[in-house]
Formats: sequence, C-alpha cells, structure tokens
Amino acid sequence: MHSLWQDVRYGLRTFRARPGFTAVVVITLALGIGANTAIFSAFNALLLRPLPVADVDRLVFGMALREGFDPFGTSFLDYALYRDEARSLASSGLATQRQFHLMREGEPERVVAAAVTASYLTTLGVKPVAGRLFTADEDRPGGPAVALVGHALWQRLFANDPAPIGRAIDLDGTPYTIVGLLPPAFDAPFSSELWVPMQVSIEALPFDQRAATAHEFVARLKPAVSLQQADAELKQLARRLEQEHPQIRRGWSFGLVPLRRQYLADLDGRAERLLLALGVAVGFLLLICCANVASLLLARGVSRETEIAIRRSLGAGRPRIVQQLLTESLLLAFAGGGAGVLLAFWLLPAIGALTPIQAAALGPWLTDFRIDGRVLFFSLGITLSTGTLFGLAPALKAAGSNGLISTIKRAEHHAGAGKERKRSLSALVVGEMALAATLLVGGGLVAQSFHRLQSIDLGFHPDGLLTMELPLSPARYPALHHQVDFIDQVLQRVRALPGVLAAGITTNVPMQRGTTMDSIFEVEGRAPLRPSEVPISAHRLVSPGYAEALGVTLLEGRLLDADDHGRALPVVVVSEELVRQSWPGEDPIGKRLRRVRAGQRGPWMTVVGVVKDVKEDRFNFRVARPVWYVPYAQQPFPPPPLPLNLVVRTNGNWGDVAASVRAAVRAVDGSQPIANVMPLRQQLTDVLIGERFSAVLMGALAAMGLLLAALGLYGVIAYSVGQRTGEIGLRMALGACPRDILGLVIGEGAWMVGAGLALGAAGGWALTRLLEANLYGISSADPATFVYVAVVLCSVALLACFVPARRASRIEPMAALRCE
Repeated sequence: MHSLWQDVRYGLRTFRARPGFTAVVVITLALGIGANTAIFSAFNALLLRPLPVADVDRLVFGMALREGFDPFGTSFLDYALYRDEARSLASSGLATQRQFHLMREGEPERVVAAAVTASYLTTLGVKPVAGRLFTADEDRPGGPAVALVGHALWQRLFANDPAPIGRAIDLDGTPYTIVGLLPPAFDAPFSSELWVPMQVSIEALPFDQRAATAHEFVARLKPAVSLQQADAELKQLARRLEQEHPQIRRGWSFGLVPLRRQYLADLDGRAERLLLALGVAVGFLLLICCANVASLLLARGVSRETEIAIRRSLGAGRPRIVQQLLTESLLLAFAGGGAGVLLAFWLLPAIGALTPIQAAALGPWLTDFRIDGRVLFFSLGITLSTGTLFGLAPALKAAGSNGLISTIKRAEHHAGAGKERKRSLSALVVGEMALAATLLVGGGLVAQSFHRLQSIDLGFHPDGLLTMELPLSPARYPALHHQVDFIDQVLQRVRALPGVLAAGITTNVPMQRGTTMDSIFEVEGRAPLRPSEVPISAHRLVSPGYAEALGVTLLEGRLLDADDHGRALPVVVVSEELVRQSWPGEDPIGKRLRRVRAGQRGPWMTVVGVVKDVKEDRFNFRVARPVWYVPYAQQPFPPPPLPLNLVVRTNGNWGDVAASVRAAVRAVDGSQPIANVMPLRQQLTDVLIGERFSAVLMGALAAMGLLLAALGLYGVIAYSVGQRTGEIGLRMALGACPRDILGLVIGEGAWMVGAGLALGAAGGWALTRLLEANLYGISSADPATFVYVAVVLCSVALLACFVPARRASRIEPMAALRCE
C-alpha cells in the first residue's frame, strides 16, 4: 500500500506538471465514459430495473396472431382454454379497456379504466398500498360495484385523504365503492387510473362475444418453465381451437412475449435491437477514446524513456515500473470517469426527451432514466476496464527498456529509432479509423432511413386540423341512433362556427396512440388465395364530411354524404391498397364486400368511392395498409367502446376555434367530457420519434468518433514528423521539394486511413445487421452510403494529415540538420 500511495502522489505531481496533456486525456475519456453511462442508464430503466410487479421475468403477455405474425388481442375462447389446460402457466388473467365518465363538482371527466378478472392483478403480483384486491365473488356476474383506484386518481379525487377505502365514486351514474388503492405509477393495463371487476361468465356469453379478440392476456410461468416452452404449448392449444372452430380460427395462432416488452409497446423487439445497436456504437466510441489515449501515452513515453531507464538502473524491477505507470493510467481513467458521470447527468434529459419508448403501461418506471447504484457500478466497471485497456500496453512497452546506455544511444540516433513505437501508433490509428468508419456507416444509413420516412406521403393534409376526443357514455347514449343524433347536432353547430372550413367524426384519428380498430373482410365472389389468409382492413367508422375535413384525395367515385344514413343502402369508401388486394386491375366501383366478426357477417357494402392511401395506423406506418371508411350510422355490429374523435379543419388559427368548438359540444350535451384537444400536427410529432432518436444519437456518435479518429491521426502524423525532422531536412538538402515532402507525409497517413476504411466497411456491414429492421427504403449494404462514408472519412483524414505535412514541408534543411 505504501508503494501504491507513492505512485499515486507521483502521478498527481506528473499531471500537474503537464496540465495540457492531462486535460486532453480526461476530456477524451469523459466523452467515451459519459456516452456509455448515459446509454446504459436508458438500458437499465427499460430492461433491468425492477417493476412494481412480482418476478417480472416470469410474466408473459399473450396475443392472437393473424397468419402467424400480425398481433391482435385475446378472445375469451383462448383465455378459457389456456386458463384450464395450459400446464406451463401458474396463473393467468384477462383485462378489457373501459371508459368511464366521472362527475366531479359538476364537471365531467373521462377516466381510463380496465375491467379485469380477479386473477389479473394477483397474477401480476401487485400489492395494494391500502385496502385489498378484488375477490372471486366480486368478479361474478351481478357482483357488487367495487373499484380499485390508482395513486394519481386518488390524489385528484381525495386530495391525499389517507383513508379513501369504503368511499363511493360516481361512474356513469353508478356509485362504485373503493376497496383498494394501488401503488404509485402502477397503471397496467392501458395506462389505467381505475380498475373494476370484469364480472363475466364466459360460458354464458354469445359466441361472437367469446370469439372477439378484444382483451389483454397476462400469465405467470411456472418455475423452471421457459418462455419458449410455454409459447409452444399455447400454439398447440391454438391449433386445437382452429380445428374446433375453423369458421373463425382458420389462419390464426397464438404467441407469448415477455411482459416487459408489452409494457414497452415493443412486441416485435425493435426497441431492444435499437438499444443493442446503440450500445455497440457507444462501445466503439469508447474504444476510439482508448486508442486515442493509448497513442498519447505511447508518444509521451518517448520523453520518459530516460527517466524509466534510470529507475531500472537504480534497481526498480519491471513489475514496479508497470505498477507505477498503470497507477497513473488508472488515475487518469478515474478523472475521466468522474467527468463522464457528470456529462451523463447532463445528457440524460436530452435522451429522455428523445426517447422512442411510448410505454403502454408503467411509463414512469420504464422511462425514468437516472443515475442509480447499478449505473454507477457500471460506470466504475468501464472506468477500471478503460484505464487498464489504454494503460497496459504503453506501460509494458515503456517498462521494457534494456538499460540506461541503450536508451541514451537511441536518444542520440532517434532519427532512425522508434520504428516499433511507430508501428504501435499506426496500429492504433488504423483501429480508430475502422471504428469511426463503422459508426459513420451506421449513422449514414439511419439518417437516410429517417429522411425517407419523413418524406412519406401521409395521404392527407395535417396542417390546420384540430382534433378532440368525445367519449360517449353508454348510459346516456346506449343505442346507435342516440349516438348518431348527438353526432349530427354537434357537426351542425361546429360547421357553422367562424373559422371552421369542414368537420367530421371518426373512431380513429390517423396516427392516433392507443387502440386502433381492424376488421376482417371478405370480397363478394372471391375466396382468399390461401386457406390461411385472413384479409384485414383498418376499420374507420366516420361521418359525412370527415374525408373532406381530413383532406384526403378522391381517386374515383364519390365520398360519403348525408344520404348515407342508417336506412340507406350500405356503402363504403375504400383505399387504393384495399383495391389492389381485392380487385387488382379492375374497376372497384359497384363491387361489394362485407365485414366478418367472430363468424358473423355483416351486410354487403357497395363500394362508392376510392381514395388515395392514408397513413391511418402508426404501428404500420412503413407499409401500405388497406383501409375502409364506413358510415357511422350504418355499422352492422354494436358500437365500439372507443371515444369519438371530432376532426375540424380550421382557417389556421386553431387555438381560437378550439374554445368555440368546446362551447358547441357543451351546447348539445353539458355533461359530455372533452379530452385531448390538440392540433393533429402535434399527434404526428412522435410518430417517428424512434427513428429520430436513432438518427440523432447515431449521427452524434459517428461525428464524435470521426473527430476523435481525426485527432488521433493528426497526433500520430505530427509525432512522426517530429521524430523524422532530421531525415526530412536531409531529403530537402539533397533536392526534395516541398511537394515531395507533402506527398511523403500524407502518403504515410493515407495507408492508415485506407486500412482502417477497409476494416470499417466490414464492421459497418456487421453493425447494420442490428439496424436492418429499423431501416426504411434503404438496404443495409447500400453502396452509395459506403462511398459517401469513404469520401467523408478520407476528406477529414486528409485535412488531419495536411496540417503536419505542411509544417514538414516548411522545415529549413540546415536548421533540421543542426538540430539532428
């Protein structure tokens, strides 16, 4: 310990004597360690930190799969079978999204709720902070009206009253007794604030309700059962359902994913792959930092050769010298690590603002990017690893001196010495260039993909559009004609307002978050091409005037109008993609199709119009999906439990119009809640948030890597020029012109850049394997990107080489020879 303390004090004195060198090393390490710490804090929050459920790694989310890949909700048929017969599941539960109107001081408020089976919350392992969970008796049909409230709703309703248990709240005109208070930030499923018992007898339900894929299924695996084993068992049970009910189950399967992935709204694992790619990228950046610092230490070793040789001559063994030099490297690493953690604190708010994670539940837990104990331990680990990585090779090389006399001789003939050190420095620069090229390839591909996604034609005009949700109460509007009357009155008043150009109602606004409606359809006279094919359309129930308000392009036929009421012939307006799938090469006007729901078939609907494809679904933004627009008054099945969305096209000043629209709605129904009033453009801002996050971070990492690699190249070339001053002077004395010296020095850097570029191209291709699923409209092996990267890297490298080369070309031959 005494010798270690001596090494620490000596190292600190050395750093104080060379403040410029120390600052460069600390800043370089802070960039690499800070970036890694910040990204790991996001990784920790999303994938590692415990959630307010028990043993989250054993919890799974289940979903029905159309044609084996397209995810839908779970039906009661699935749930009953898996609950009773799946041997790999310890327990399971089901939930359905609900909307309630809560009256507070005469003002209506919409509350997002979940109707759950009694086993749902116990399967999750949630513990109430007050009261209890639901009992089996409360979950039976006709059971008592009881509720669980979330922490945020408790604060709003009761102002932190410590004893809300037993109090009643008015939901849709019915008093519900509060029996329990759930933990802070717990909102599963559906970002709920309130939970009520489902109170359903599955066996007593009509078949179409049992078969509807409209619920969320969670299960807890038995100990020692893997996700793959459980998934295989449920797929086998799903095949049994397909055989028993081929009319509704043909082409459907079932799948399980970790529940954490469901909460992250990342069923396809795209966010996990993105995090992995970013982790690899920041790892590359840290390696570039280490190579830079190792280069600095190797170059600095020249000035310390005599000092170390004297120490060896006075009896210091090689291990003692290595210990001293490694101690100095670790001191630098700890200084860089401390600065890196401070940098990470500064970076985290930016990462939090850019994060692509739009959690389906437990958002406050999953997006809480902070520096906790696990992150600090990680930072300490990479600090120690970094200090050892960049310090060990220079320490071993410096401690390998053969003695004082040989060191003095090398110092006297340094013009021809140092070849071994030069090779080491060159190898480090090649590695830096390879890593920088890898990051540039990844950043270039992601940036181009993001640019192309931004250029996608939405199929409508979002500017000037105002949207708001109107959740209708089932108690006040139980039947379809009640809802249609409300819609007609609201639209009549809204369209008469100053500043309103058009208005309409839809069940889903384009790119809307949350639940979206899809429908199975069949085309008259056409069977599916494959027995397993399940034709799906994005299902939009709309009022006349909606298409005009949205600004869609009519390609053929007409749009819906006031004559398409509930007593008229059923009609439908379809998208280009639906036409391509259903009537390729034919005129669709006058053709018919119908909706299929759980074996039931609606009436045939006649196609009266074709519109340009509209990007309706944010979860399928990259692909063209078939869409149909059905008159709200002509829907053949019970109205969906979704809030209506009022879409108003304004003259541009939507803020002034919003208050007037609110007043118009309240004039029709004073108790009608109004939620999420915003311009449609605001809803579109986060559609590409994941791609924007990737592009910004990969671009920043690529730029930092390129800058550090260029600085490393500059340092090595400048060191080489300094070592070869006498040689360059001799060449110029013998007739070499400045252009020859420029070519000599730049050529030395060119081969390092070329070797690094070749290795980097292979590394970039490997990195893009992780990003391939996130790319749009561009191949991961896009030759233009690789050429662009080569041009940028070579240009920056040429500039880094030119400065010391120009200085070398201006060396005075006689002055250089006198110095030699």
